Amino acid sequence: MKQEAGKQIIIAIVAAVFIFLIAILLPKLIFSNAVAKISATQILELALSILAILILGKGRFAEYGFRLPAPELTQSYRMARWLTYGIAALILGALATVALLVTGAAGNPIARQLTFPQIILFVWIFSSTIEEIFTRGFLQGHLSRFIETGRTISLLKVNIPALIGALFFSLMHLSLIASGVDLKTIIILLIFTFSVGLLAGKLRAETRSLIPAVGVHMLANIGGVIGGIVFSIISFIVTGKIPVR
Repeated sequence: MKQEAGKQIIIAIVAAVFIFLIAILLPKLIFSNAVAKISATQILELALSILAILILGKGRFAEYGFRLPAPELTQSYRMARWLTYGIAALILGALATVALLVTGAAGNPIARQLTFPQIILFVWIFSSTIEEIFTRGFLQGHLSRFIETGRTISLLKVNIPALIGALFFSLMHLSLIASGVDLKTIIILLIFTFSVGLLAGKLRAETRSLIPAVGVHMLANIGGVIGGIVFSIISFIVTGKIPVR
């Protein structure tokens, strides 16, 4: 039994790496336009994640988070928990942007090529949803079937599948190195995405649903824009200049 579980864990991680590499590399070979690359990456990541659940998970989508939050959770508990996590996600997003501006980091060059409506569509909506389906849906969901989820890492208070999902989600952003992103940006993004991954992973484990995790992810991305706006306003009031990245 343990041998089979170990085999399935390795298969899940290898499959996740394969999905990520295909989704990142293939569009770069085909497209030169930033929007086309992002669109193709998101379509591939979603399609391959669904395919992995169909094949490795035998189509048991409910076990991979495609369901409503656990009905046994009371309404008051859900609202209090989600509100707390949502505010934390907004703050994390804001702090990440402020850290980029304060340190003079260049930021994500891909996001900087997008217009604000495109950011709403591709980052806030599509990216938040698809990345959750991939990391918290397929990867964390598959690991949860073979790793005891009752135990948690005491310091972080998350179970092992959620921790692996958060770590994988964070390390995905190392791919930005290939785009020439500076070290400051990489470090800030790794910390930010790992923290958001932990929040989303904990909610996914508690509710057994992807819906709250997607919401937290969206709020974190929205918080990044809000942080930039607030910081720019304060900077203009204090120095008379708007910070430029």
